[in-house]
Amino acid sequence: SSRRPGAAWRRAACARPPKMSRRGQISIDRIVALRSSVLPIYVIIRPGGVTTADEVSEDGNDFLTTRMFGDQIAFQSIGGEYLSTEGGEICTRRYCSSNERFTVEKQDTQYAFRSCSGQYLSVSDRAPFVTLAAAPGETEAFQLFSLMMYRVNVGQQLEMLDRHGSIMIDHLLDSEQIEALRLSIPGGAEDAPRSHELRTQGLASRSPGLAELATHPLVMQLARRLLSPCLQLAELESCRTDVDFVRKELEETTWHVVHPYRLAEFPGVVDPKINVTVTWFLDQLDSENSTWASVKAPEVAGRLPQLPQHSSPEELQAIAQNAQPLLAKAGAAWICIGPHWMSNTMGAASFWKDYDAQTRYKHLSGQKEQSFRALTDAQRAAQPREELCPTVLQATYVREYVAPLHRAPPLEVLEQLGHPGRQLADLLRG
Repeated sequence: SSRRPGAAWRRAACARPPKMSRRGQISIDRIVALRSSVLPIYVIIRPGGVTTADEVSEDGNDFLTTRMFGDQIAFQSIGGEYLSTEGGEICTRRYCSSNERFTVEKQDTQYAFRSCSGQYLSVSDRAPFVTLAAAPGETEAFQLFSLMMYRVNVGQQLEMLDRHGSIMIDHLLDSEQIEALRLSIPGGAEDAPRSHELRTQGLASRSPGLAELATHPLVMQLARRLLSPCLQLAELESCRTDVDFVRKELEETTWHVVHPYRLAEFPGVVDPKINVTVTWFLDQLDSENSTWASVKAPEVAGRLPQLPQHSSPEELQAIAQNAQPLLAKAGAAWICIGPHWMSNTMGAASFWKDYDAQTRYKHLSGQKEQSFRALTDAQRAAQPREELCPTVLQATYVREYVAPLHRAPPLEVLEQLGHPGRQLADLLRG
C-alpha cells in the first residue's frame, strides 16, 4: 500500500468495486480517494488548482466528495472546489455545472470519467499531471478508495445523514477520553438550588480535550462536506440532567431547538439545513436514566421548519407524539442536521402518576400507606443519585453567514491549547 495508516483513521485496503443500484445505475461512495490504476498517484484538489500526490493526507482532507446526477458524477474537495473541465482544461470552480460533471464508464473494477466535451480525465507522471485525453486508455482508468475513520465508512455515514437527517455513531470516545472530558467540565455552585439540569456553556476553549472534541476529525469531515467548508462553531455546552428531579418535581415536558433556530422570531428560519448538532454521551443513556427525546422539526409552508417556541399547545402535543427516546452508549455521538426538537424532561411528573396508581391499589387492598406529606418531604430532601444524573456534551456548528453566540477568546488563549487550539481558532473566526 502507498498509504501509511494514521492513528485517527484508516482508508480501505482495496478499491471499492462498482455496485449497481436498483435502477441499474453505478453506486459510488460519497467520499473517495481518486487513484490512477497504473500510476501510484492520487488526483488531489488543492486551493487554486488540481495536482497529484503519492499519498493522501492523514486528516482525510485529500478525499473528494462525490455528487451523483444520474450516470454523471462531480468531485468536490472538502474546501468546496469542484474538479472542472471549463475551457477544455483541468481546473477548479466553486460551482457545479455541466463542465464539472463527468459521465461514469465502468471498466471491470475500474472507472473512466468522460467530460461533457467527450474527453476523458487522465493522469501523467509529468506536468501537467492531470489532463484530458481524447480516448480512454490505461492512464484514464481509476480506482476509488473509501475514507475510513474510527472503523467507520465516513461516506456511508454522510449518505445516511444527508438522507435521514440524523445518525448515531458508537465507540468514538474511549473510557479515558470520557473521564478526561468529565473532569474538564466545571461543577455547579454548592449553594445552588437543586434543578432538573446543570448547563455550562462556552466550553470549547477550557481544555485541550474539549478543543479536540469540538474539532473532532470525523465530525469535521461530515459537517464540512454536508453543511459548509466555512463552518463555524456556535457553541459547546454540557448538560447534566437530574432524572429524579424531572420525574418528581417537574409538571410538564418542555422542548427546545439549538442556535440559530432557538433565537429566531416568528416565523423562524427558512433554511432547514443551517446547522449541525453533535451530542456526545459521557454516560450510557437507557430507559432507566434517560429523559432525553427528539423529533425532527416538521416543515410547514414548504421548507419552513416549525419551531417549538412558535407552536400552540395543541401543535406541541401533536408533534411530541412522534418523538423518540434518545438512548445511547457511553462514548457515542448523535449527529443531526437542521432543527430537531429536543427535550431532557420526558417523563415529567411520572413518579406521581405511578404513585397515584399504587396508592389506589393499596387503598383498595387494605394496605397501609405513608402519608403524602411525609413522602414529598422525603423526596425533596433526597440527594441526587449519580447513576440518575447522566451528562452529555453538545456541539453546534453553523454556516458561515450565521452570527455566533459568543465572542471568540483571544488568540493567545487558544494558542495555549496547542494544536487543538489552533484548529479551534479556524472554527471561531467569526
